[in-house]
Amino acid sequence: MKIAFVLYPRALITGISLAAEMLSSAASLRPRRVQKSQPVTISVVATSLAPITLNSGLHIQPDMTLSEPEHFDFIILPPIWGNPLASLKQCPTLVPWLSQQYRQGAKIIATGTGVCWLAETGLLNHQVATTHWYFYDKFAARYPNVSLNRQASITVANGLYCTVSINSQSELILYLIREHFGQNVAKTVETHFGHEISQSNQQPFYQIGGEVQFDESIALAQDWLKRNLGQSMTAADIARQCGLPLRTFQRRFKAQVGQTPHEYLQSLRMEAAQILLRDFGLSLQDVAEQVGYKDAHHFSTRFQQEFSLSPAQYRNMVKAKIYQA
Repeated sequence: MKIAFVLYPRALITGISLAAEMLSSAASLRPRRVQKSQPVTISVVATSLAPITLNSGLHIQPDMTLSEPEHFDFIILPPIWGNPLASLKQCPTLVPWLSQQYRQGAKIIATGTGVCWLAETGLLNHQVATTHWYFYDKFAARYPNVSLNRQASITVANGLYCTVSINSQSELILYLIREHFGQNVAKTVETHFGHEISQSNQQPFYQIGGEVQFDESIALAQDWLKRNLGQSMTAADIARQCGLPLRTFQRRFKAQVGQTPHEYLQSLRMEAAQILLRDFGLSLQDVAEQVGYKDAHHFSTRFQQEFSLSPAQYRNMVKAKIYQA
């Protein structure tokens, strides 16, 4: 698997560094024979090999230029600081390069205002997409043929992934790790990097892995689940919240989210438990009750299954990392 991070003026380094570390860690967790037979390479690509000074003041040395005949499986476009239009003007060769890579089978991930690069290619015309919230209106005016979704934090259409922020980009990277490296590798990466991904009140992570449109009823269900993690509930209860018959709800939820309502709820509860264990001095019983488990032993068993660590081991690990920092 060949992965390229594209570097351009005013690119935010956080759109490169965290994703690269997560992907590199995932690759290293595979069996050695798999790493040898199916190597993962991560490159930084730019218009030239000259070091680029990012907005943070850091100097980054690209590995290769856009003119080199390299084909990539995944291309990642980091967000741009401030108005992205200035960067677009400074790298005119990037737009045709992206189009060519896409025609050759590359999947492209763009974050925040980095989505403008995809919009410039025309690949997003008549496709669903999102971008950073502060640029919604300007994006809609500049790219009227793009179906801008102002509710979704992640969209996908025909191998083109758009995320609104670094946080949603990280969620997407975790999903891709799960798809390409397996559930066990993804769980390990999430355990070690999940506490470094900021939690937010964004709208939910909608369907990944298919050409679907934003489903408002399912979004309402996801939002209700996030706000009621501590309650005991059934799929029928959730279906009533979004006004759908049970079978219709279950079918649409699985198609939109890629998980059953029960699986999605359990993943939300585990994510919330990680935050409570990391940031609050609650007892194990209190944490369990906050995320919908009446019995601390049942909660601990479920947590261990999800992350291959007990709640106490997880809390000790993340606290140690915080203190070391």
